[in-house]
Amino acid sequence: MTAVLARYAVELESEHRRRQRAPRPVIREPFGRWIAKARPEFHWDALHFTHPAGIFAALDRVTAGEIRRLILSIAVRHGKTETLISYGAQRLEYDPRFRILIGSYNQQQADKLSRQVRNLVRHRGVALSEDRDAAREWDTVAGGGVQAVGAGAGVASVNADLIIIDDPIGSRDEAESQADRDRVWDWITNDILARCVPSTAVIVSHPRWHQDDPIGRLRDRQKRRWHVVDLPGRAERKDPLGRAKGAPLWPEQRGEEWLEEKREELGEYGFASLVQGRPRPREGGMFKWKWWRLLDAVPAEGRMIRYWDLAGTQQKKRQHDPDYTAGALLCRMTDNRTAIVDVERFRKSVAARDAQMEEVCRADLAAYPNRIRWWIETESGIAGEERTADLVRRLQACGMPVSTEHPTGSKVDRAEPLSSAAEAGNILLCPGEWRDPFRSEAAAFPTGQHDDQVDGASGAYAKLGYPTVSALDVPAPPRRHVRSLAKEMA
Repeated sequence: MTAVLARYAVELESEHRRRQRAPRPVIREPFGRWIAKARPEFHWDALHFTHPAGIFAALDRVTAGEIRRLILSIAVRHGKTETLISYGAQRLEYDPRFRILIGSYNQQQADKLSRQVRNLVRHRGVALSEDRDAAREWDTVAGGGVQAVGAGAGVASVNADLIIIDDPIGSRDEAESQADRDRVWDWITNDILARCVPSTAVIVSHPRWHQDDPIGRLRDRQKRRWHVVDLPGRAERKDPLGRAKGAPLWPEQRGEEWLEEKREELGEYGFASLVQGRPRPREGGMFKWKWWRLLDAVPAEGRMIRYWDLAGTQQKKRQHDPDYTAGALLCRMTDNRTAIVDVERFRKSVAARDAQMEEVCRADLAAYPNRIRWWIETESGIAGEERTADLVRRLQACGMPVSTEHPTGSKVDRAEPLSSAAEAGNILLCPGEWRDPFRSEAAAFPTGQHDDQVDGASGAYAKLGYPTVSALDVPAPPRRHVRSLAKEMA
């Protein structure tokens, strides 16, 4: 950060603290009553707005300071964005010193949302500053206002009382890309949330594109911190609004005819994610997302194997999306179930790869002394065998017991025992950022782009030794032979 930006950030923080110390007006009018008067052109009497478990009540709790982190997971085309625009305007009308940061999937969309808030507060009689009146950043005369930022754009300081992140992912292609999901996640966590002051409230809202989208990660990794309003287009069992199972969320505007039309247009895959908020993986058939059980911590006891699937070298460099080197660490627990403790994955040159593996080796030995052993798939060809032998000597010098093998059979055949155990509920996943990328790859196996993590986990599971059938908690149901399944999917 340059000296100018650093000085500007300090000034913003100082101004924010000054405004926080000043008395703030109390908003006594419920948001639902305010929006009905401020925007009478819309229908605001629907159940998902007005119910005590609905959107308006949650926003009133944000205003009261009872909720600081709110997720709105609502079916598409149900008034979510218009509600958030109006909520920002209400806060500014009652307190023109209020500061809002609006984020969306790109700068153009964020600017559009900012302009809509500005138009509404101007219509409501809030005095706006003429010195700063651009859509990207505008102020009220009292010193409040809105700053707009697109996903991935850095901000010197988050000087905001409220952050609204609406639609941080803009398309199916972005949602299906691991790199794009990681980019948006880093922006939300490192650029936005990490720089909030303690009093800042945050609202995240977007259609559910993917199990590993921002809402999916927040609910998986930070679920205790976030209040969630989760309202699918068709009611499910134990609906929070009290709807009968299958009932539309907004029957007056988005009833049966609309829901069936969306199902035909989007297909089952798109309908499940965008309308129901229940994204499904594009499954290859051997692993289902719901099979994986989750652990809160690494097991304190049990034998461990980390198995490495080494990426190829020369031929892979020419590929657009080359394979990874992946090493999966599994632990056989005392109850005979298996925990996947960690998955390391990276793309590097041979020298950098070996150095990275040595770092992982030292970390494993420090964390799990006398419990762990490594296995490595030998690279093909004479040169590959020599490279693998050099790597083994390097790792053994660190004190790691290491073995190698030439795997036999197809990757599909090798994954079958792990798949059966996962289906029976006997594979558990420990916490870690690796967990969702692993589940995504497994869901697409064996027809997905990559299979390195699955191959590493399958190899480690084999080296731990399969437990007897009587030791499994739940016997696996009958399965078709995997070769038939793979042939059907080809």
